[in-house]
Amino acid sequence: MRRLRAARGLSQEALAHESGINRTYLSSVERSERNISLDNLARIAVGLQIEPWKLLKSD
Repeated sequence: MRRLRAARGLSQEALAHESGINRTYLSSVERSERNISLDNLARIAVGLQIEPWKLLKSD
């Protein structure tokens, strides 16, 4: 998620705003400190303007 966010030139705060979630929650998800619900995964995908499955794909 961090790589996709950075590629789009978004800060954590900007992505959190676009996704409608809290910045500290987004930060903890990005650092793998917290599990994420499918609802929040979909919200982040909307903020990144990508399909949700791309967040699940491992590279």
